Amino acid sequence: MHQKEYRRSPRVNRLFLTAYVNRDGKEQKTPVSLGRTLDISLTGVGMEVFQEIHIGTVMDLDLDLKDTILSVHGKVVHVRHEEDDRYVVGIEFDEVLEKPEIVREGNEPQD
Repeated sequence: MHQKEYRRSPRVNRLFLTAYVNRDGKEQKTPVSLGRTLDISLTGVGMEVFQEIHIGTVMDLDLDLKDTILSVHGKVVHVRHEEDDRYVVGIEFDEVLEKPEIVREGNEPQD
């Protein structure tokens, strides 16, 4: 049985390397770090990172889309700590993506 989907837009499994920084207002709180996307939608992204990040953290992300870099901003809305010191974080974008082809390409939508 599938759980009800509460997202505003469907997500698809897509792997993009991502550079990110945590911010407090205009102040950068961490050095540039690297992660990778697990899934993405027009309104947010699931990412795997290797440092602890807290719910409510504001993030600037640069997604490597092969032929271009997409810069987005968002806030962490959930965090799951995995046994091998990975963190799976959900980030809600401040604005809906202007590149809908990102979620049309690649794998089928995720349940």
